[in-house]
Amino acid sequence: MKTLETSDCIAECLRILRQATEPIFAADIAARLGLGGNRETQRRHVRAFIKHLRDNGSRIIATLHGGYWLTDDAQLWADYLEGRQIDAKKILGETHRRKRVAYDSRGQGSLFGPRFATGLG
Repeated sequence: MKTLETSDCIAECLRILRQATEPIFAADIAARLGLGGNRETQRRHVRAFIKHLRDNGSRIIATLHGGYWLTDDAQLWADYLEGRQIDAKKILGETHRRKRVAYDSRGQGSLFGPRFATGLG
């Protein structure tokens, strides 16, 4: 199995995405990069590479069921980012509601003790 430096892996990841004719899954990218470790470790590495590429201007779109692909379509990229922003707002709202339930004014959130209120255990 080949071993590449992180910067080489990132460059190779971008090359793989550029050459792809259809969306490609993280597991396939990891296999092409020759990444070691278990499947989840490989997927985490690929996600980190994708994040780095996006942070540096690459328009990489992803879906849970379709994999990753690179787009030049500005509208498709804008729609993808808008969807991500909506998802983030939903997660923040959900977190806010859960905190409110855990620490409401009637003390209902304290019924199960601090172990459950903090999520630590």
